Amino acid sequence: MSDSKSPTAYSAPGKVLLAGGYLVLDSNYSGLVIGLSARIHSVISSTGAEPGRITVKSPQFTESDWHYQVEEDGRINAFHPDPSQPRKNPFVETTLRYVYAYLTATSTSFKPTSTGLLITILADNDYYSQPSPDVPQFNHLGVPISKAHKTGLGSSAALVTSLTAALVAHLSPSPLDVTSGLGQSKIHNLAQAAHCAAQGKVGSGFDVAAAVFGSCVYHRFSPAILEQVGDAGVAGFNSRLAECVDKEWDFSVEKTGLPRGVRLLMGDVDCGSATPGMVKQVLGWRKEKAEEAKKLWDELESRNVKLIKGFEELSKLAKEDQQTYDFALEALAAGDISHASESGSKFSAAFDDITSYVASIRESVREMGEASGVAIEPAAQKRLLDAACDSVNGVLGGVVPGAGGYDAVAFLLVDNDQVIDNLKKFLSEWKFEGDADVQAGGTVKSLKTREEYAGVQKEEGVIPEQYL
Repeated sequence: MSDSKSPTAYSAPGKVLLAGGYLVLDSNYSGLVIGLSARIHSVISSTGAEPGRITVKSPQFTESDWHYQVEEDGRINAFHPDPSQPRKNPFVETTLRYVYAYLTATSTSFKPTSTGLLITILADNDYYSQPSPDVPQFNHLGVPISKAHKTGLGSSAALVTSLTAALVAHLSPSPLDVTSGLGQSKIHNLAQAAHCAAQGKVGSGFDVAAAVFGSCVYHRFSPAILEQVGDAGVAGFNSRLAECVDKEWDFSVEKTGLPRGVRLLMGDVDCGSATPGMVKQVLGWRKEKAEEAKKLWDELESRNVKLIKGFEELSKLAKEDQQTYDFALEALAAGDISHASESGSKFSAAFDDITSYVASIRESVREMGEASGVAIEPAAQKRLLDAACDSVNGVLGGVVPGAGGYDAVAFLLVDNDQVIDNLKKFLSEWKFEGDADVQAGGTVKSLKTREEYAGVQKEEGVIPEQYL
């Protein structure tokens, strides 16, 4: 257990499912998930004045405080000081229920009501559409959290993961090491269980996996793993949850990353998509047109794997001949294709392959969208991606990540200041017109977040003092 006088702070990253949207729902297929520098932070302080009382605050939003009372057996009851204004936060509440249930079942020395807690949740700005790029850290948006426009970076998974880690570290009699395999597995399994319960369904889990492990190639766990747990509050729940969390799951994560000198840049179109409805429609098509869907998914998987292998090849080349690799990057940034070729055919071919692989993945994704009747890469997004790739030197490709639609787009580009500035300028001047059924979002705002390979981590010295 953390020193009761010291706040405990953990953070978890957002994600971009660069390749493997929809396919990642099936364990036979992979997902290429890149973690982001945008993080959700959970800060916990003990408040001995009110044992068993938990107050959760999200100071970036209005009407965003939630209150809970812990019972002696670890059960959590939600309440609000003003009964006329009840507020629900299923992700926070479910995480509290699951962590307290797990600790109650696994430690005889854990006393659920020994302390009260003040929990502060902070989101890096890129999780929500901001009024301008020049806003302070943890900008106050002046609206309830339900009214804020998300950018689609995986806020709920990052929230559940960071809160799970912070609670376990603060409350558990045993120390937590999230850099160890055992510590990561515990947080992963517990956060997956809580996140699925809060959503009301067992998803693929790639977003929680990225929040825990960072950037990875992911194959999902069997949904049956969580079926035995049942609902919180039902007799035997605590022991069933503990048994589930502590056993080995059948998912796989293989650490990965972008090649040196290549980075991500996200563009927010401020529209957003109803992801659950899109997923339901695609899966309905897959069930109805099984043979057609399998053929398309197998082809898309092969293209996704080519991109993963392409990144590995570039990383290998970067180590073999750093000078020539850097020369090729500079030539690509300048748009001097012939010069890039002079720097070595294998280098220019490897970069060309990345561009080709991304384009072929987009082609298959559009084909799946047309077959299922879902706008996975809507026409407005296609126009934006095509124009950026054609107009800005050093841009290797772009995608509508994950389930697609109108969430933030992701670009792969040479990590060069001029290329970055040129792409940001292009996006700021682009008039996003939207499609017939979606309101236009005006210009496209570049997000500050970029790729980051670390997963959940303990934070020290990064949270402003007023939040501690």
